[in-house]
Amino acid sequence: MIGRALVVAFALALAGAAIAVHPAVKASTPLRDFEAYYAAGATWFYHGDPYGRDVWRVEKTVPGVTPGRDELLPFVGPPFGLPLYGAIAGFGWPAATLVWSALLTLALAALCLGSLRAAQGSIGALDVLAAALFAGCFGPLTSGVSLGQVAVLACAAIALVPLALGPRGTFALAACALVAALQPNLAVVLAACAGTRRAAIAFALTIVLVAGGSALALAGLGGIPHYLDVLREHAAAERFIAIQTTVPAVARAFGAAPQVAGELAFGAALVTIALLALQVTRGRYGPGDRLALACAALPLALPFAHEHDFTLAFFPAIVVARRARGWAWSLGGLAALTIAVDWLGLAQRSNAIASAALLAAAAAFALAALARGPLRPLHFLPLAIVPAVALAGLAAGAHPLPTWPDNLPAHFNVPATLPAAEVWRVEQLASGVAALDWHWALLRAFSLAGCALLWGVASYVLLSAPETEPSSVPSSIPLGRPQAAHPSA
Repeated sequence: MIGRALVVAFALALAGAAIAVHPAVKASTPLRDFEAYYAAGATWFYHGDPYGRDVWRVEKTVPGVTPGRDELLPFVGPPFGLPLYGAIAGFGWPAATLVWSALLTLALAALCLGSLRAAQGSIGALDVLAAALFAGCFGPLTSGVSLGQVAVLACAAIALVPLALGPRGTFALAACALVAALQPNLAVVLAACAGTRRAAIAFALTIVLVAGGSALALAGLGGIPHYLDVLREHAAAERFIAIQTTVPAVARAFGAAPQVAGELAFGAALVTIALLALQVTRGRYGPGDRLALACAALPLALPFAHEHDFTLAFFPAIVVARRARGWAWSLGGLAALTIAVDWLGLAQRSNAIASAALLAAAAAFALAALARGPLRPLHFLPLAIVPAVALAGLAAGAHPLPTWPDNLPAHFNVPATLPAAEVWRVEQLASGVAALDWHWALLRAFSLAGCALLWGVASYVLLSAPETEPSSVPSSIPLGRPQAAHPSA
């Protein structure tokens, strides 16, 4: 116990050092992505088009936004969420950011505790602290929190799903699915645990609520086709830009023609879904374990994913860290840290290499503290990611990635007749984010490779250590010493 406490203390010290050496960031709009939810909610409330350029009328009033140039941040979230965003927007920007920050804080706690509970076994205070430290060093998660991304809420809801799979959990399960549906590209993982009658009822109820709520928010079913058109247009506008961490975007930046990149994406998605379907239908994994596998694998199949969407991998990373043994633990830890690093950020902030390396080291020690049983040298092998981060940062510094909207021209304006998706595409071109650079592709490929490795390790670990049936999971978290370690797998 003393050794584990020292490891947690060392992780905390490294995280503090990372914060201390992180370069100062110039003032900008806080919770930048929340700006789109806030503007869409206000626009919807006043009967404007939340999926068009009407949102810019609200966005340009947000502190930190430059109203003299077009900085439109389009909204593409599902319509059923508009009443929620409208209600929050009613508080005004300062209070709305406080409300949203409180929701993000609750989501962080739920994500950590839900992931620990899904991993099973007793949970001590050091385990909770280690998980919180790992969360604070997990790049996709911290990026999502700083941007105010609804993906954080969705991932927290997904991590709570295994706890709602037990008896009398139908409505809790539906509630989790409804929150997850605020980020539909992530909510699809719930299909992996829909095999039981209770889950099928809960998810059917969620679909009814999402469809009905969307129709009501759009004043009838006639608005649904317009929303689907918005999704297609926005996906096409952003398909290959640098902030897309997907198979087609990476392939395109490596030099593949658009058609070839699309074919590679289709092939990767087909293989991923087929293998997941085998794992889900063969009955060798429990519902919660199937969900963990889907969370690790999904980024390989997504046609649309930003860095914060990789928060989805936090849940399986914690599950593997708690249930793996021996070399499987080391490989799982290496995979988790590979996903945790903000690789693309190394090209955006070349002066933050030391901070990124220290965060990676802190994450490695926090993850080691989550391992069950006595700590061994194998638990510290994932520290090998630290020099890799430093080298990647030095190389990325020679190929800086511009950021939106900072790199937009001072008086950037577009014709008033352009639709929102086209404005967004032109903004990315003007800021330089749409440029193709194989160095940026390589950085994003690390994140995808981490997901593939985590999926593979989880497939072995969770098969070797069967999941406890939901009905036998205790209703409270016993705080105390961790359970004795099982023999190495």
